[in-house]
Amino acid sequence: MKKDKKEKKDKKEKKQAVPVKEEKAAVPPLTSAPDADPLAYALTLVGGKWKLRILWALSMKQGRRYGDIKRDVSEITDMMLSQSLRELNADGLIDRAQFQEIPPRVEYSLTDEGKSLLPILSDLRDWAVKRRKGNH
Repeated sequence: MKKDKKEKKDKKEKKQAVPVKEEKAAVPPLTSAPDADPLAYALTLVGGKWKLRILWALSMKQGRRYGDIKRDVSEITDMMLSQSLRELNADGLIDRAQFQEIPPRVEYSLTDEGKSLLPILSDLRDWAVKRRKGNH
């Protein structure tokens, strides 16, 4: 009986000692793509289902909080929003400002580089509106 309890205890300790590794999203290297194919490079920065929508939401008002962005970009998960905001910030398209307040406050806004995309986004949006109406 004592032997069985000891074996179970040893198994529990071994299970608890195993570290859990978090998988990080693979970000394509930015240095190789610009020379090879400019469109591919642009898509590494703003491609995907969510990034353009996040940039558009940030264009509506500077200094947007996480919850405001999440409301405007419907159906995005918290994980995808957090990841996309991190990537857009790392790529220099948005700024993240953290305020030393209680409770903590973080605001996101477009950088000048991010603002330079707005005419393109506006044209793409206009194109989509026309296409949806059947005027293509």
